[in-house]
Amino acid sequence: MPEERAHFKLRNGEIEIEYEGPLKDANERYKEALDLIKSIPHKKPEEKKEGKEEEKKKGKRVPEIWSPAIDTLIQEGFFKLPNKRNKQAVVKKLEDKALPVKGKAGIVLITLTRKVRRGELKGTKGPEGWTFWTE
Repeated sequence: MPEERAHFKLRNGEIEIEYEGPLKDANERYKEALDLIKSIPHKKPEEKKEGKEEEKKKGKRVPEIWSPAIDTLIQEGFFKLPNKRNKQAVVKKLEDKALPVKGKAGIVLITLTRKVRRGELKGTKGPEGWTFWTE
């Protein structure tokens, strides 16, 4: 008569224990493996989520830098008529104020167009791109 066999697999985070063999041995090894896995600390899923939220918070610096910088330009009268400004002029002015604008012209344009939508700036899009001003 063939001997009864058993198979089990335990997993806890990155640790995985698997055994296949005689039923009597499997029962003993299962208890040992379960005790071992319970004794090893592991990160809970909630802790991992908190880490991801902190990473996302790092990415939210962009509006905190560009929006106030452009608000300052509006208050200084940089966009006041008869001066209509394009993206390049705004980037140049922000660069003169020692802001890190290299490679960020797209973000500056997005921030400017949001200001237009909110009514803080006026703007039109022509064949050469956007033009911004205040009255």
